Amino acid sequence: MPKDVVRQFASLIRCNVDRTNMVLQCHSWQLAAGHLPECAQLPWMLVPYRRTCFLHHSIIRRGHFFCFLSGRPHKMPLPMGAQGARFIGAIEGGWVVLALQQNAGYAVVNLRDNATIPLPEKIVWGGAPVSEPMILRAAAFSCSPTLGRRCVVASIVSTFERPFNFRSLVMFSRFGASVNSCSTNFDAEDVIYFEGSFYFVAAMEDMLRCTPQVDHDAPPDEISMQKIYLHFVPLHHEETLCVKGRYLVESRGELLMVVRYKTLTYEDTSSFCLFLMVRELPEGPYFSWQWVDSLMGRMIFIGRGCSRSYELAHFPGCQGVYFIDDDTFNQPCMAAFGFGNGRSYNSHDNGCWPNPGGTTGECHRHTHLPCGSSTSSMCRVLEFSVMYCFMCCIVYL
Repeated sequence: MPKDVVRQFASLIRCNVDRTNMVLQCHSWQLAAGHLPECAQLPWMLVPYRRTCFLHHSIIRRGHFFCFLSGRPHKMPLPMGAQGARFIGAIEGGWVVLALQQNAGYAVVNLRDNATIPLPEKIVWGGAPVSEPMILRAAAFSCSPTLGRRCVVASIVSTFERPFNFRSLVMFSRFGASVNSCSTNFDAEDVIYFEGSFYFVAAMEDMLRCTPQVDHDAPPDEISMQKIYLHFVPLHHEETLCVKGRYLVESRGELLMVVRYKTLTYEDTSSFCLFLMVRELPEGPYFSWQWVDSLMGRMIFIGRGCSRSYELAHFPGCQGVYFIDDDTFNQPCMAAFGFGNGRSYNSHDNGCWPNPGGTTGECHRHTHLPCGSSTSSMCRVLEFSVMYCFMCCIVYL
């Protein structure tokens, strides 16, 4: 086959993994393709196993990651410690936040090279570390974990003194710290790092803005936060719908809130709305959420602490809000206790909603995304590509 034809065929394959697999089929193709520039990529989704079994310690389990560009899953090995972990969040570069034990063993793990960075499991409360169990539910990062102590981690956690008596907190830490600091009672639904500050959104749709005050040369346990409560003009949602979740995402230099709805009679996702954060009055104390009537060329992947927005111009034909089943975020007792010999996580409410800006369009269940219930001793691993042994989550490889 002529070299220019090989290069043309290879350039038409948008998934970098598929392109690499193509040129490796033949040495002459590899020479002909040369060093083609890599294409921009979308997140992968880690899909649940239909069934699981215990493997010999010498056998490496492979995860199935659904690729939206190629329309099919890719298989890749998983770190040994991550095979039974609960997924909490994801970061660009193949990093995921995991609970390696039932409600402990929190760490940031790289799926590419198995690098592992432990996260603190204790809370500073009233000036002293508290050892009560802590369930890490979502996390966001100020920068890449590769920057070490310069990276600040903002967490949404639940604590409990006895079964089923939970309270929700937000807290912060740096890599290398022994405890989480700057704890605040705040029932947050999502967190994002935006323009130098962490933003937490509550069910009332107000926000807490926390700006890190960090001396990067100081010990990792030393950290302080400037906290400001942002009051928003109340939103009025349709009476026939219930809010299923709220997500924060940065897009085109602005902060958006994606609201996920269900109907009064059906638990699965029915629709979405997008809202833009604006200041209600110049220099005034109030903010408001301005309704956005269309995606305007965006494709949005939502996940707690790790939502991302992409431009449709780079990925033609992919506009929509892509979502996964994350109901267990609001079930801290599931992560804390597990219930029985295994954990049963729903993983059927996954798909794409193609008509954001209204509440009448239907969600399209992606034909390639997993449906059903995943029951296993392993839990989800990635939030944008869920690893349950897993449940569905998103991963940024």
